[in-house]
Amino acid sequence: MDQNDLENLIEKLGGEMIDVGKPVKTVAQAAKHTNSSPKQIIKSLVFISEKIGPVLAIVEGDTKADVEKLSKLFGSCRLANPDEVLSITGYRIGEVPPVGLKIKTVVDKRVLSNTYVIGGGGRIDRLSKLDPRRIVEYQNAEVLDISKG
Repeated sequence: MDQNDLENLIEKLGGEMIDVGKPVKTVAQAAKHTNSSPKQIIKSLVFISEKIGPVLAIVEGDTKADVEKLSKLFGSCRLANPDEVLSITGYRIGEVPPVGLKIKTVVDKRVLSNTYVIGGGGRIDRLSKLDPRRIVEYQNAEVLDISKG
């Protein structure tokens, strides 16, 4: 999905793209540049499951995805390496958007406590802002407890 398609999709889902103007590489940077809390920042993480292949796991920025919980759900899982992330999604780590990917998607239940979330925007200097319920709907995602803590 190219940048125009991604931007159109985000807007169609009632969200917006945020052009930061410089690289955003951490949750803290994303929170600072958007006047948000780390809880409102989401991480779109790609895992590889031995049973079903790639899985997109979406968690709040101040938590971590729990590999053990994911492995119980989908068979032995591991975090995808940078080359796998690029090959599977078309995006580099830090750029992966929460929507528009044709892979199994799971959203941590805590993400839905936010009225909006900010995630990858397809480029390292761009973010997306969306209602997390729209992410679940569009990605046909399962809402599960997949974070540590």
